[in-house]
Formats: sequence, structure tokens, C-alpha cells
Amino acid sequence: MVKKIAAIVAGLLVILIGGLAAVVATINPNQFKPMLVEQVKQQTGFDLVIDGDIDWQFWPSLGFSVADVAVKNRPGFDEPNLLALSRAQMSIDVLPLLSQQLHVGEILLQDPRIFVQTLANGETNLTPQQAESETTTESTPVTPSNSASPAETQAAGWDITLQGLRVSNASVLLKDDQASTQTRLDEVNVEIGNLAPAVWTPVSVSLVGSQNAETFSLQGQGDVKLMTDPMQSQLRQFAMTLSAQSGDVTLREANLTLESFALDEASALGFNAKLKTADMDVETSGKAQVTVASSLRQFAIQGLDMLTTVSGEAVPNQSITQQLAADIDYDMDANAVTVTDLVGRLNTDQVIVDGKVAVKLTDIPQVRFALNTNRIDVDALLPTTTEAPQQDKGNAASASSSSAAPQEQTTLALSREEPDLSALQQLDVAGTLALQGLKVANVELGQTETEVAINRGKVTLSRFVTEAYQGTVSASAVLDASVSPARYEVSKRARGIEVLPLLQDAAEVDLLAGKGNVDVNVQGKGLSPYALREAINGRVAIFFEDGAINGINLAQMLREAKATLKGEKSEYVDEVRKTDFSALTASFVLGNGMARTNDLLLEAPALRVRSEGQTDLLKETLDFAVYTSVVETSKGQGGKDIDELRDVTIPVDVAGTWQAPSYKLDIKKLLSSNKVLEEKARKEAQRGIKKLLGDKADDEKVKEAADKLLNLFK
Repeated sequence: MVKKIAAIVAGLLVILIGGLAAVVATINPNQFKPMLVEQVKQQTGFDLVIDGDIDWQFWPSLGFSVADVAVKNRPGFDEPNLLALSRAQMSIDVLPLLSQQLHVGEILLQDPRIFVQTLANGETNLTPQQAESETTTESTPVTPSNSASPAETQAAGWDITLQGLRVSNASVLLKDDQASTQTRLDEVNVEIGNLAPAVWTPVSVSLVGSQNAETFSLQGQGDVKLMTDPMQSQLRQFAMTLSAQSGDVTLREANLTLESFALDEASALGFNAKLKTADMDVETSGKAQVTVASSLRQFAIQGLDMLTTVSGEAVPNQSITQQLAADIDYDMDANAVTVTDLVGRLNTDQVIVDGKVAVKLTDIPQVRFALNTNRIDVDALLPTTTEAPQQDKGNAASASSSSAAPQEQTTLALSREEPDLSALQQLDVAGTLALQGLKVANVELGQTETEVAINRGKVTLSRFVTEAYQGTVSASAVLDASVSPARYEVSKRARGIEVLPLLQDAAEVDLLAGKGNVDVNVQGKGLSPYALREAINGRVAIFFEDGAINGINLAQMLREAKATLKGEKSEYVDEVRKTDFSALTASFVLGNGMARTNDLLLEAPALRVRSEGQTDLLKETLDFAVYTSVVETSKGQGGKDIDELRDVTIPVDVAGTWQAPSYKLDIKKLLSSNKVLEEKARKEAQRGIKKLLGDKADDEKVKEAADKLLNLFK
């Protein structure tokens, strides 16, 4: 029995081996070489060269392989081959061959190399050279022939299908002589399963690459379902990982996942990335629903939810977190991107921005926006800095005391370098921004609304309205950066501003208190620190009421003037060094680096003060003459102590610098401009001389000497 079974098995093996031998002996795989060469030439115009033989393979499955295959470049390129590979192998189903059906099980491409070059003249090796015979064919009618070539005869009637593809250790070199760039892809490995229609097929790819000095690597895998209509193909369980290095910037890892993907259907997208630079680390992650239209002309990102963290020494306060939510739509036909339901958060709630943005992708993208924010504290977002050492008080006092002495003032070392505003010429941005509040440089603003536009270098602030220090500020401005130096115009109106808290917040000084109005209309050219002072022109008008000037007590100065006239020592009064006023008005004319006024007027209890003079904006020096008069009242600041100076004008010269102003009573001008004081001084001088000389004081020569003494003050 056993012998019979063994005989049957042996017989079957003999039949099988004989059948295989008959197939190998009957079908020569090299008969496909001419067909392949001819088909490549007809379909692509390139020359295919197969230097090796096509050999049968029996393990692990029946198939055949070919070695030394190349697609040739035209002359004039750096490498002879567009494509070359050391070995190609595929497995086939045997029985279908008998009926001229070539069912390919898997194609293996070993060590393929692709070389693509763009020459300096724009010519590329992806364009084949047209054969002379094609030109002849176009101009000369072809006579039909009933005879067929051996290759056509052998290839006719074959049905070819592909069940898989594997590319091993491929390399790609992309060289662009126009851009002077070179991109390399190495260790490229691709595996694709069964490519039959409507069947889920696994796909994987991995590679490493470089572009000039930059390097990167990529791995990806997923399942693809190919359909007869490519637009109905689908993707599922797709995952991709990317890493890169460019100088001191390292993309440690970036991951992208798609649960599924099909045209006209929303697909769940997830992503995360880790980036490192020399002084900061960036981590981001997010998710969204992505939809691509079947026309491939529109796509949408719905429900974008993204979180980014930036940390490092270069980051304000060493760490920043940013959350972003939005819906994004792109229309290729309209060439437009719209962002709606935008909500951005910085450090959770420190900055909250919501609104919408629209971008039209033209030669200069047109950006339009309407945004709203919460109260933003810019100071809290900036890194804390160590304050510079304060000036030695002794030196400061010395400088202050010496400021009254005549000395040559020199222009400050202000930079004349203009800022680079060339980037503004590549912008077309317009929109509105509404803030619930803003703190910057310690200055507090309330509800703020702005409308701004930047169009190819011209910036227009058409509307700026804000609440500030119990008042309001409105402004408009134009900056033209399309010319050099840039030109600007600014118009501003401030109404009902509490000046003292503003000065305390902005400059930590309390020089002035009161409620004020300010009108500014200025223009100029140049934005360097020097040009902003030297080339500014225009007018500034101020009106303050119910306030005080701190640091100077005009009533005390009047008492000192009174004592001086009497030849007495002024009695010290422990009194706050300030001058109350009911109104303070002035207008300044700006030009040639100077700010001038001739109508400064201060109305104070018992006092009236007017002033004229100028300040040098470049040297920061002061040159003002201040005239103080006593009005007809014994009430208010100074009281009865200054009644005797009623209708007398007291001149005070204000000099020095912005940092160290000086005040000096002008005795000569005091006497020359006040007849009453002059007469009193004359009588006091005569009385003193009479006490000193007795009866001789009535001598005409003595009187003449007294007059000359008084004339010294004129």
C-alpha cells in the first residue's frame, strides 16, 4: 500500500517538474525586452537600456529578474542616467501565462537611482529629446503596412496586472543650477501591497535626505484603497513622522495622523511637533477635521484646536503658552483663505484675541481682519530687566548747581540711523482692532478702538479712540515708508485727561497736576531719534485746569523778591513747593529742532503768570522768561504776604536742561519793568544813604550817585 502511495506521489512530482520544465522551455522571458524598450520610448520618449538578461527565478516563488537597467539622459547633463537600478525582480502566476495573462505578484526594485537636473538656462532632463524620426513622421505621410514587428506580434493580446511593489535602498538627487540648490534622498524604501481596485492595501515609506546643509528623515505608513476612479480612492490609519536639522534649529520630531481620508468627507487630523533652537524649545500639538473637495479646488479645516508652548532663556519670563482655535477655508478658484471663529489665548488668559481674518493670495497678499481682545498687559508679557544704576546723588546735585552757570550746550548723541521699513512695502493689510484695555510702558488705556491699513509702504491710522486717565484720546496718522526718509503726519486730541497720574505712570514724575486737553498737529520726515526731534514741524496746544505745578512755589519766590527789594533776608516758610492754578494754557510751534511759545498763561490764586521762550529738542535745554503778577486779592496762595506787590510783575528766567532746570529771579528786569518798585527802591536807597551820611545826603551830588546806583539794575 505504501509503495503505491509513494509511486503516485513520485508520479505527480515528475508531472509537475515536467510541466515547469515545459513552461521554462516554451516561454523565453527575454522576448519581453524589445516590447519594454519600445513601449518606454513610445510612451515617454526616453531611451531604455537593459544590459542584463531577463532570468527565471524559482525561489521563493516563480518569477524572473533583470539586472543593469537604465533610462538615459540627453547629452549636456551631469550624469548619464535619469534612472538606473542594479536589479529588478517580479514574481508571476504561472498558469495565466499560457493564456497570455501576465499577473505580476510583486515587483522589487533594488538600488534604484534617480537624477533630476535643471540647468542654468532652465532646461531639465525630464524633457526627452525628440527623435529625428518623429519630425520626419510629422512632415512625411506614413504608408500603412500590414506587416507587424516581432515585438508587436509578441506583445499583442497580453493582459498585465500588478499585485505589489517594493523599492529597496533607492536614492534621488535633485540638482537645480538656477537656484544653486541640491536635494538628496537616500535610503528610500517603499512597500506597497496588492494594488487591485477596491482592496485595502498597506503602504509604507522611509527615507533620509538633505538639501544643501539641511538634513531630514521621514517615515510613513497606512492603508490605501485604490478605485477605478482615482478620485474615489481612500486612505486610513495613516501616520507620518518627520525630523530635520537646519543650523542650530532642530525639529526633533513631528507626527501627523489621519484616521481616514476620502474626498468630500471630513477626516480627523492630529499632529504634534518638538522644535529646539539654540535658546528655546517649542512644543505644539493639535487636532482638526479636514475636508478636501473632489474638485481639489477647495479644502476646509474645521475645529482646529492647537496648543503651543515656547520656553527658554530668550523667551519673556522663560515660558509662553499659546492656544489657537479656528475654522479655516481655502478656495483655489478665488485664491482666498478665510479664518473664522478665531480664538487665540496667550498664557491662558493674559491675551485673548477673537475675530476673523481673510487673505487673498495675490502678488502681495491682501489681508483683512476684524479682531477683538481683552485687556492686555504688555509689560507683564515682557521679560523683567535689571534697572541701570542710578546717577550718584552728589554728582547730580553738582550738575544741577552748575547748570545755572553759563556753559556751552552740545547736541545729544542721538542716532541718525533710520529704521528699516522695507517690509512694509510688501504688505497689504487693513482691518479693525478693539481692545478692552491696554497697559504698555506702565501707561494704562481703557476701551480702545483702532482702524489701520498698510498698503505697499503707506500706513494709515484712520481711527484711534481710547479712554485714558478719566478722559479720552482720539488720533489719526499717516506714515509713508515708500519714500526715504519716511514721512509722517499725526493729529491727536486729548480731552479731560488727569495729568498727574499719567506723568507718574509714564515717567515717574509729578511735575504737573490737573485735568487737561491737548491738541497735536505735527508732520515731519525721518524716524531716527535725531530726525524725530530735528525735522518735526507743527503745533501743540494745551489747556489744563484746576491743577498745580510741583517743584516751584511762585508765592515763595515773590516773598523772596519782596525781601530782596527791602534789603532783608527772606523768612523761611515750611511750605510745599508747588503753585496751584485754575487754568494753564499754551501753544507751541515746533520746527528746526525747537519748540517755541509766546502765549503760555497760568492763572493762579492771587497770581497771574505768562511766559515765552523755547526749548531745544536736540540739546534738551530750556530758555524761558516767566513773568508773574500779583492780582488784587489777599486770598489764596501767598495771602497778605504778597499784597504789597500787587500790580507788580516779577520776572523769572528758567534755564538749564530738562533733567536739571534752574530758576533765577531777574532783578535788573524786575526794576526796569516796574515803576512802582523802582520808586520804592529809590526811596529805600535814599533813606539808607541819609542814615549813612546824615545831612550830606541832601547834597545834589549824593542824590546823583544814588541814581547811578539804581541804574545798575536797569
